[in-house]
Amino acid sequence: MKRSFIIIISLIMFFDATAAFGWGSKGHDIVAAIAEQHLTPKAKRKIDKFLDGKSIIYFSSWMDNIQNSPYWENGYNLTKTWHYANVDKGLTYDTMQKNPAGDVVTGLEKLTDEMMNNYDNLTDSMRVDYLKMIVHMVGDLHCPMHAGRLSDRGGNGTKVMWFRNETNLHSVWDSRMIESARTWSYSEWCEQLDRKDRKYRKSISDGSYEEWFSDTVEEAARIYEYVEASEEIVPVLSYQFVYDFSPLLEEQLLNAGYRLAHVLNTIFR
Repeated sequence: MKRSFIIIISLIMFFDATAAFGWGSKGHDIVAAIAEQHLTPKAKRKIDKFLDGKSIIYFSSWMDNIQNSPYWENGYNLTKTWHYANVDKGLTYDTMQKNPAGDVVTGLEKLTDEMMNNYDNLTDSMRVDYLKMIVHMVGDLHCPMHAGRLSDRGGNGTKVMWFRNETNLHSVWDSRMIESARTWSYSEWCEQLDRKDRKYRKSISDGSYEEWFSDTVEEAARIYEYVEASEEIVPVLSYQFVYDFSPLLEEQLLNAGYRLAHVLNTIFR
């Protein structure tokens, strides 16, 4: 297990930062389920082989769950900043203060480059780990508060009331929005969202990780503006917030799924 992260350890430096989770397990399952519907036969065969017949849905939250593993200190901890990139108000990904340990954009770029340009030099265990991480990180790339401000640690420092419960803005976007918007299972979310035609899927998959993330930064800024417009000391978010931002929630999950399929099909072509 330790050997599988030799390349990652050589690519990044350790940096003590607050770990953050994105979408929650259901959100990541939705993204992976949508992506799985659009894998090419060749990509699906290779992925099935690497994952011992298990689906990418099965491992969609693996990168979060590994933080509770005894292997966490044996290399995986060096990827803890790869779930997000904190962009303060008025800045962009280009102008933000970069984390020396890397972020969700640079992490995806590095792993994808390894899988496409250094594939023959990777062990099977490396390929499996990188695959699991890419599946998870593409989801994180589209979670609005994973593009949240550095000043409040991606919404963790922005207190809000979610209906009658005090929480923070990051937690709202991790899982509370999904659970409040619909009572669907991840497979029902997939069935209801995945209805776009091939032209849309192709158009939404054009671009780079940085370009996709920049879209998320813009949406995060819109959410902050909405919350800061509240006259309450601790803003109360409830039915109106769910109504106003459910379309964004659905769009981000859907686009993440289509883009993940595109990334995997490109790697395993």
